Amino acid sequence: MKFKVANINCQNCANLIKNSLEDEFGKIEVDLSVMPRTIEIDITQEKLEDFKKEMSDLGFEVLEEL
Repeated sequence: MKFKVANINCQNCANLIKNSLEDEFGKIEVDLSVMPRTIEIDITQEKLEDFKKEMSDLGFEVLEEL
């Protein structure tokens, strides 16, 4: 799944997301070349709400699913 995400500004933001969430949700790809930034992750529907909540807790809002 691919998502547009607000507040990802730099590689440090991408690293924070990866370091915080990859253990729980698996490999996360962050595309810093587009605005708003996008995240790609292989995730099940069951874990989707948990992922969005964890992103929000880190200060990153999932804007929409692509």
